[in-house]
Amino acid sequence: MPLPIPGPPRGPLAPGCPAGRPRWIARLLAVAVAALLSLPLARAIQPPVPSPPTSYALAWAAPFNRPAHYPLERRPDPAVYRPHGEWFGRLILPGAEEMAAEAGDWVWLEVEQAPARRQALIGRRLRLAWEDDPGLLALVDKVSTPVRLGAEARLAARQGNVVPTRLDGRDSVGPLQSLAGAHPHDDITVRLEQVRMEVREGEPRLRIGRPPLQSTGRWVGLVRLLSRDPSNPERFRVQHYDRQKRGFTGPIETVRLPRQPPDRFGRRLFSPDGLLGAPVGRDGWYLYGAPDAEGTFTAQALEPRRLTRLDPDRVLRGTAAGLHHISRINWSDSQTRRGRYSRVALVPDAAPSPWQTGQRALLIHSFGGIGGPAGEPISGFTVTGHFAFGVARLVDDPFTGEPRFDLRYHQIYANNPNGIVAGRQDWSAYTGNLQRGWLGTRPISDVLVRTDPRLLEELGVQAEVLMARYRSGDGGGVSLVTPSISCVQDSSQSLWIAIDQLRRRRRELDGGDLPRLASLARALESLLTPFGRVREDWRLNADLVGTPAEGPAEGPERFRADQRLRDVLLSWRSMLPRRAHDAMARVFLRHGDPLWIVRTNQLPGADPSLAPLAPTLLLGRLPLIGVPLARLMDALFTPLTPQSMSLSLLLLGGYAALAVPLGRRSGFLPLPRPSLRPLVLVRQAPILLITPALVEEALFRAALLPHPLEGTGAWENTAWGALSLGLFVAYHPLAGRLWYPQGRRLFADARFLVLTTLLGLVCVIAYLATGSIWPPVLIHWLVVLIWLEALGGRGRLGQGMGTRG
Repeated sequence: MPLPIPGPPRGPLAPGCPAGRPRWIARLLAVAVAALLSLPLARAIQPPVPSPPTSYALAWAAPFNRPAHYPLERRPDPAVYRPHGEWFGRLILPGAEEMAAEAGDWVWLEVEQAPARRQALIGRRLRLAWEDDPGLLALVDKVSTPVRLGAEARLAARQGNVVPTRLDGRDSVGPLQSLAGAHPHDDITVRLEQVRMEVREGEPRLRIGRPPLQSTGRWVGLVRLLSRDPSNPERFRVQHYDRQKRGFTGPIETVRLPRQPPDRFGRRLFSPDGLLGAPVGRDGWYLYGAPDAEGTFTAQALEPRRLTRLDPDRVLRGTAAGLHHISRINWSDSQTRRGRYSRVALVPDAAPSPWQTGQRALLIHSFGGIGGPAGEPISGFTVTGHFAFGVARLVDDPFTGEPRFDLRYHQIYANNPNGIVAGRQDWSAYTGNLQRGWLGTRPISDVLVRTDPRLLEELGVQAEVLMARYRSGDGGGVSLVTPSISCVQDSSQSLWIAIDQLRRRRRELDGGDLPRLASLARALESLLTPFGRVREDWRLNADLVGTPAEGPAEGPERFRADQRLRDVLLSWRSMLPRRAHDAMARVFLRHGDPLWIVRTNQLPGADPSLAPLAPTLLLGRLPLIGVPLARLMDALFTPLTPQSMSLSLLLLGGYAALAVPLGRRSGFLPLPRPSLRPLVLVRQAPILLITPALVEEALFRAALLPHPLEGTGAWENTAWGALSLGLFVAYHPLAGRLWYPQGRRLFADARFLVLTTLLGLVCVIAYLATGSIWPPVLIHWLVVLIWLEALGGRGRLGQGMGTRG
């Protein structure tokens, strides 16, 4: 950024500049400018500073974070451990010579688990490719791209982020290869679904009908922690669950829960301290992992059984109670304490049927920041956090036979130091992963929404497109966060495209509840496009993955990711994870969908150097600023629609019908005179639009009143409206006494205050009914303009000029 050049110093006799001072100031400025200009040169001659290691590289140094630590020939007791999926294995990126021999998007899979009749394949390396489905292959082709790591990727690597260097220079990288090559080493393990085995040229191959699910630990067991080995604090005596006796009465063994090495910021993402006796572990723990070379079962991921059981800690009935919980309680200080967890069921007024095994739910995920002495820095008084969609399914637990939620995340995740890779991930690969999971270091909210399965299915497809694009960086190899491109912006994009695709195929959809789905789609679209207009890159990307609405059309050949200010504004409600998380949960609850909220805070909570920080809205860490600012932004960016304009005119007419007779009977309003001056109106109208109309409505309505998006109930809105009205009326006499003396007499006039009360009431109704600042501004502006210029208002203000009191 160029430095400003100081102008010539003022002369010794210049007014306000004592003799001798200008020369001293000029010298000081010259020295400061020279120092600033020399900084780049000083940096240039310094020896290069080595790039900071990634947290992934630091974790890789520990042997238990490497695949070789878990020999395939070592197997745990099958009576107490189960395979973590029917097909499970490690992805291996093919070499250049192998790709030259057979093109296409395929990778190797080292089979670690296989169905009972395919056990002979365990330990073999099989070719993994896509099922021969035209629609699936068309999407694979659209997200396949050459990868060339450029300056942006090199900068990301220098900043300590994991960059897919092994993909650099490849000409056609598809979703499978971008997943297998995301890490420097072949260590990504996955579960496979919709698998078909074929034999070609005498060799078995696997084909899949949907993308792999990132998953960790090829074996899983359910245990209760009994004690900790004092001589080796990573080893625990555990007792397994016995399904026959319905309790932890099974075999006892010693397992290892390895303490992770510090990451690049000096924090351990997992430590076994505090696990023994933790309240969240009272129902046991799922251990995901495998035996090491010595046969000791070593956990690679943990999941508290209590979190996903179908028995909530609280049930809140009624839409109003649920909306209050989402807006005021879920992320409150009392709910965001280290080691605390909760499971809350929100039941809307529609009283839906109970959860049933096999049902699927939309997952809305968000996490916050890491506070405390060892926490992360906060930028701009805002804790941004993270956002993702996903899907939860109520399944029968194979260990207990009880229903539990199986959580899977659609992680549209930028390049990062930990090696979290964009893609579908289950709990063991994401939240509970010991190497890179956030269970022990961040506050997390997972909202499960039982909604239309057609929306879930289409959202999953569109999220896969975005996740594949993030892994390849649309050819650049990296995806970095900007105001218009981020986890929350692009998760929102995937939801909008899913809605758009369902709309295009509406004639193909079956079911009598299509009107309900259409109503939900309109509510979500209104949230995603606050100005009623979608971002151009979202619309073009939707054309690329789908069929244009009106017959054949020439669509774009490449995906787009625009970063103009215009795009940020068009999707501004999708800029911050907290806003999107809460707003979307409220939309579904209002629509009559039941919600199930799982909240955790740095479990088990034994590290006093950490503290959970709830994600915030803009400037949310500033007391008395964050909430009013968020409300003001909602009000300012909610457009004036034809419906709200009609309501404004109706309320304005109602105000006139009451105020004019009252004013005339009291003698406050004279009969209108024909001496109205158009030029004065033209000159005064813009000034009065800004102040008092816009300024006072922003202060007394937009920043103070709960926005309709917050979902507050009628009684709470009435209380806030009364406060707004009282402050609005009291403000005028106070202004007359303190800073607006010409209005002192007028603002103390009871007749004026009655009409002001009526105006404030009309503006409160207009705002709460529309959620936009512009209807009350319009009403306020026209009332003041007409009163001042046509009904003698300026004369009454003039009468107070000489009154000082």
